[in-house]
Amino acid sequence: MAESRRPVRPVPPDGMELLFFYACPYCGRHVPLVSPTQPTMAQCDACGKPFPIVPVDERSLHYVRIMLAGGKAALDPDFA
Repeated sequence: MAESRRPVRPVPPDGMELLFFYACPYCGRHVPLVSPTQPTMAQCDACGKPFPIVPVDERSLHYVRIMLAGGKAALDPDFA
């Protein structure tokens, strides 16, 4: 099969997630978590110690996803 020499068109997002940062109470590192909606234990990737987190509101996440149309409405309008 011959390889196409046409440039690949830029691809827009087709989904999104929100990333939240929690400060480790032991070492202060900001630990990233993807939309934690349930109380759980997080583990610091720097010191390795577990700590409990406060979950985020699922309705707020739903609102942001709707407002950004799942990421589609967040496109840069100046990108041509």
